[in-house]
Formats: sequence, C-alpha cells, structure tokens
Amino acid sequence: MSSNKVTIYCDGACSGNPGPGGYGSIVIYNNRVVELGEGHPATTNNRMEMSAVVAALNYCTNQLSGEKIAAIQVFTDSVYVIRGITQWIFGWKRRGWKNAANEEVSNQDIWIELDKTVQNVKNKLKCEIEWNFVKGHSGVPGNERCDEIGVAFSKDNYIDLYNGSADSYVFDVNILPEIKPLPEMKKKNEGPSKPAWYLSYVNGVLTKHASWSECEAVVKGRPAKFKKVTSEEEEVAVKKSWGIN
Repeated sequence: MSSNKVTIYCDGACSGNPGPGGYGSIVIYNNRVVELGEGHPATTNNRMEMSAVVAALNYCTNQLSGEKIAAIQVFTDSVYVIRGITQWIFGWKRRGWKNAANEEVSNQDIWIELDKTVQNVKNKLKCEIEWNFVKGHSGVPGNERCDEIGVAFSKDNYIDLYNGSADSYVFDVNILPEIKPLPEMKKKNEGPSKPAWYLSYVNGVLTKHASWSECEAVVKGRPAKFKKVTSEEEEVAVKKSWGIN
C-alpha cells in the first residue's frame, strides 16, 4: 500500500431490509487503522452501504486535513454505491434529483450527502477517490471485518472498534484485495412489476404505506414493527405473526 494513499473498506448490514441496520468502515493511513461504525433501528441495506462511505470520507476530511494524500481508494461490495456515485448521479442532478422515469431518486437525502462529502474530499484534501469493487463474503479481510462491525451494530451488540497501529491490526493492511469488475446490470423484467407496500405497527396502530419513505417516517426512532409485503396473503400472514386479527 502506497504510504501517501488512504485505504478505506466499507460495508453495510440490515436485518429485514428494511429493518434494523448498521455499517462498518475502516480507514487506513500512515500505518494507522481507525474503525468506524453505527447502528440504526429502521433502515435499508443500501442506506447503510452509503452511510459507511460517508462516515469514512468525513473522517478523512476532518482528521487528515493538511496531509499530502495522493488518492483515497475505497473498497466496497456495493454495486449500488459505485454505479450511483460514478455514473447515475450526474443524470439525477441534471434532472433535479429525478431518475430516468421522472420519479424521485430513492435515498435522495443520503445521495445528496454523499455527493457533498465527495466534493469536500476533492476541495479540502485535493485528491481523487478511486472506487473499487470487491465481492462480498469472499474472504477479503477488510470487507469481512466491516461486515462484522455492521452486523454487530444492527443487532445492538457491543463490538470493540480498533484505533491504533497497523502493525497490531487483525490483518495485514499492506495486502490489498483483488479488484473485481462490476457485475453486469440485471435486466428488468418486461412484464409488470410486482406490487409492494409496507406495514407498520406502532402503539397498537396498524398502517399501510405506499413506499418505504412513508413507512420510515412513522417508525424511525420508535419501538415499532414494520414489514414489506407483496400480496394480500403475505399481509394476512404478517398481521397474524404480530397478533393482529
């Protein structure tokens, strides 16, 4: 690993998607390793993937200002993050944060935050960001450790976040993973999309929501049950599991 490059590993985890989630990040620079992580009670896997990147890049701009950094190399298993920040985002911004179907971009708030974070890196650290894809759960030590951190936070379990010398870290940070090509985009089915909606159960009140953003606004920060369903039968089964007739 080049001494004037920052290496970042990021990963997100979510149980239920949407559901309780967490993220883990590792920042490596100048023979030092810093682990970051956080949990959220109601979120999605994609939001946690992006949050991991935002947290790591913000750490760099806040803590490494004044350092001569050649580049920041990010390793993530999220195709969504890489394609979003390197390809899709330019069209979204031109269209006023609308996608090609003229609909509001999913996770718009955190995409805007990530975009600002990337610009801060370029303005303050005067370096570029290299976006590298690694296959998840394939034995890449940095990715596996971030997953461990993210899962622990998603379950509200204690985990000790490392902050210290790279010489004492759990893996050799000088050995970088093999960079994989981005998987091909999955072709959308030509038939009509399967309908989906969300259920929330808060303080004894059951509510149906047309989108995850509507559901999240109700359940965020509260003791709640919530679930995505795609059929009336599935809705009945979920309500039964919650003890609702």
